[in-house]
Amino acid sequence: MKKKLIILFILLFISIFIHIPKYVELNNLAIIDGIGVYYKDNSYYIYLKEIIPIKDQLGINKEYKYYYVKSKDIESGIKELNKNSKKKLYYKSCNYIVTNMNTSSKILNSFNISTKKIYHNKKVLNKLKKTN
Repeated sequence: MKKKLIILFILLFISIFIHIPKYVELNNLAIIDGIGVYYKDNSYYIYLKEIIPIKDQLGINKEYKYYYVKSKDIESGIKELNKNSKKKLYYKSCNYIVTNMNTSSKILNSFNISTKKIYHNKKVLNKLKKTN
């Protein structure tokens, strides 16, 4: 009886405190390679660069798709991007950020990511398209 009670307690503990993420097909996932944030006239212009791997005879090539939104703050822009995208946006593998802002901590906190490559550039979209 004690063994059954202990097993029940362990299973209950696991189900409450350990979160298993929901399964998402890779075809339904947009892997974001780069994020661009341009701030002008009290508005944020947010650009996302999705990486799309394409298999061919020579190996795997990469194509890119871009998402864009204009909003009053970064958080509402992220919500709008998530709402308008057919795929689930995956930010954790983001390699770089391009911004014209003085600091990038607000962007990192809003997207909940940590990346080492941060470019401060006036032409955000051009730099985002050129960077691999």
